[in-house]
Amino acid sequence: MKKLLLVLLFSFPLLASQLHLQDGFVQAHTEMLMESNIDPLNKSLHADVSIKNDDILTLRGNFWIEMDLFVSDNKDRDEHMDETTDVKTYPQASFSIISITKKDVDIYTLKGEMDFHGVKKELLFESKIINKDNGISLSAKTDINGTDFGLEMPCLIFMCVDNKISILVEADFSK
Repeated sequence: MKKLLLVLLFSFPLLASQLHLQDGFVQAHTEMLMESNIDPLNKSLHADVSIKNDDILTLRGNFWIEMDLFVSDNKDRDEHMDETTDVKTYPQASFSIISITKKDVDIYTLKGEMDFHGVKKELLFESKIINKDNGISLSAKTDINGTDFGLEMPCLIFMCVDNKISILVEADFSK
């Protein structure tokens, strides 16, 4: 019995700790010829993330957003974006972390699967992750092509939205 208690006591640090999302957002960026920047923001990021022994390389979990909560500086354009991404059929987009590779001090590559517009694809996010005493701060960026996820980028006469979409995810977690 004594051995069992010792094994349990020493194995607790090996178990994953749940991180609690305190604040986070997703910002997309693309451009339209003669229209300049299109930068919708979604301040309703959700996450279910854990870590083992405060080791960033063990960070695992899922991030997701409601697609109809992106807002830009142009309400009409937001409605067109909702139509393009078909938010009624595909109301959420998500990313699941598969693995993490350290590149430099606080710089990592997150490898995972993005589920967006009914298409699942492996994706890499270049990330800055800082492990703090009370939590973790994450800033992750990647670029996708809309057509890779089945999107038809909208055009108005000869002005089309660029196929390249940059994605920025910012999140602060407490332990």
